[in-house]
Formats: sequence, C-alpha cells, structure tokens
Amino acid sequence: MRSNKGNGINRWWRVVGGLSMNMELGTLLCAWSVFVAPPEQRFGWTRADTSMVFTIAVIVFALSFVLAGRIQDRYGPLPCSLIGGILVSLGFYLCAYTTCLNYRFLYFGVIGGLGNGCGYATPIPVMAKWFTDRRRLASTFQILGAELSVMTMVGAVLPRNPPAGHRPDVRVESCE
Repeated sequence: MRSNKGNGINRWWRVVGGLSMNMELGTLLCAWSVFVAPPEQRFGWTRADTSMVFTIAVIVFALSFVLAGRIQDRYGPLPCSLIGGILVSLGFYLCAYTTCLNYRFLYFGVIGGLGNGCGYATPIPVMAKWFTDRRRLASTFQILGAELSVMTMVGAVLPRNPPAGHRPDVRVESCE
C-alpha cells in the first residue's frame, strides 16, 4: 500500500498549500479593476494607459508558464513557487511607491506578471503527481469551493467603514 505522506506531511496539506498560492496569486490579475480608478484619478492617466499595465501583466504571465515549467521540471516546485511569490510581492510592493506609469508597466506588468506565472505553474502539476489515484478529486471545484467559503467568511468580518469625518493624509508625489 502506498503512503499518503512525503517527508512526514500528508498529501492533503499539499493541496492546502497549492490552493493558498492560487488564491493569493489570483489577486494580481483577478482584482485588477480595484487598482485602476485611483491612479487614473490621482495621476490623470487614461483607461488606455492603465489597461496597458494589465495587458503587459497578462502577456508576461502567459509567457512565463514555459519558463516556470522548465524551472519546476529541473529544480522542483519549491524554487519555482518561491520565485513566483517573491516576484509578485515585490511587484506589488514597488507599485505602492511609484507615480510613474512606465514603472507601473515594469513593476506590475513585468515583475508581477512573471511572478504570477511562476507561482500559478506550480500547484496543479504537483497535485497531479501526488494524486495519481484521485487526480480529479485533488483539483476539483469542491475543494476550491470549501476554501472559498472559509476565506470569504473570514474576509467578510474584517472590512468596516471608517468613522464619520475620517480623512486620510494625502501625499502628492511626482514621477521625477
């Protein structure tokens, strides 16, 4: 009988890790609309400008699957996942400190897109290897639905409106 454990960890924990990665990495592309209006209003960028950031991210994301697949085949899922997580985090972090559209192309589009591709390319192939006996079960919508339910219920209790009269400090930044 085959063991469900590798290095002392039950294979279902591998599913939890993969789902966590996919849920977090999904914020880069799936939540794009949240990031569009504020810089357009603040910096006077057009929708075409901000859409180009997203276009670059999607193209780099798609192309990076080839690179990520080779990294994973040669070195395993951990380096590929770490590269993905680090690059996506770095891209988002740097976007917080730029007012330049060209830097947004680089940070969100190229760095974030590359990281997202590396990160997304890892979980499904790993799950397929761990669950040769139940391949469809490991990547089923039921597991995603359960995780979405937990994450959205936890997330639902955190957002609250600010108190009446709340005004954030506003900084004016330039691209120079």
